[in-house]
Amino acid sequence: MNRSKPGSGALLEKPRRITLNDIAQACGVSRATVSLVLRNSPLVRTETRHRVEAEMQRVGYVYNRVAASLRQRVSKAVALVINDLSNPFFAEFAAGVDEALGAKGYVTLLGSSNESTARQQQVLGSLMEHHPAGIILSPAESSRAADVAQAVGRHTPLLVFNRELADGEAEGFGYDFLGLDNVAGAHAATAYLLAKGHRRIAFFGGHAQSSSCAQRRQGYRNALAEAGIDVEARWMVETAPTRLEANAHADALFAADRAPTAAVCYNDAVALGLMLGLARLGRHPGLDFAVTGFDDISEAAVGVPPLTTVNADPRARGRQAAELLLERASAPAPLPRRRVIAPVRLTERDSTPDAADARPGDAAVSHPRRERP
Repeated sequence: MNRSKPGSGALLEKPRRITLNDIAQACGVSRATVSLVLRNSPLVRTETRHRVEAEMQRVGYVYNRVAASLRQRVSKAVALVINDLSNPFFAEFAAGVDEALGAKGYVTLLGSSNESTARQQQVLGSLMEHHPAGIILSPAESSRAADVAQAVGRHTPLLVFNRELADGEAEGFGYDFLGLDNVAGAHAATAYLLAKGHRRIAFFGGHAQSSSCAQRRQGYRNALAEAGIDVEARWMVETAPTRLEANAHADALFAADRAPTAAVCYNDAVALGLMLGLARLGRHPGLDFAVTGFDDISEAAVGVPPLTTVNADPRARGRQAAELLLERASAPAPLPRRRVIAPVRLTERDSTPDAADARPGDAAVSHPRRERP
């Protein structure tokens, strides 16, 4: 077997890799300036930026972001952990997060806890192996700050969305919180039903120990108290916040005399499920029973009937969450802990008839369909 000898020309030398120093020397600038151009820093003059970019293109320079991230311990990925991906609200929220991150050159690492705190710890631990620039967490029910701190450490930027962590704060563990004005939203929905003449109004769905559910229940109670109406225990129906569970428990509204004529639902998934359950029982939401939701997911506008709901604009909340997290991640000095409560508004549609249209009977029996006048 013939071997080529050194200097024979048969072997090609591996070309030397172009470095930042080469680019800097060719452009007559410092290596730090070239680095600032690569990071899209506003500190570099436009003329200098164009000159550096043209030289990089001429020599075919490729920026190794992975290596740079390892050197600088900076990542262009953000972890997003959702408690229930089957809920359309969180699908829209995640889309908003991804939009805002993508606009800033970041990618989204997505995980789901499926409402399990044990699974949440596992997912957070796995995502931390990727050294994310930060984490957005919509926590599973009963999540504790101490457990989250153990999973993500005390230095990774963290934004908690929608639900409060059960024990509030762990010592030395700071994070931002973005929530919805749950009290005001449920109050608005209940007051709207009261204005339509309803007096027997249920609160349907959700788990009482969840902070968001507790706050929405409080808004509901406040509105009834302002109208001089005492809340009856049987009007508070607790279910998992899903369409299937709401459908299955619709009967609970009519288990006793003087049944409710309206229901403020924990979220849109519950409201849509309840409307299916009402139809199963021979009732007709929008005609003889009033239903409100909370979230205003896309499907709410095309429900049968279209759902009156509290608009939380989930996609906008996703963008807001990403922006808040990136502000903290890029801050040159630690920021004080921030607590942001996003406003909500009532969107009126056809699922909330006046009380005069509600059937006075107490039993859930079938009857011919009634049409709107």
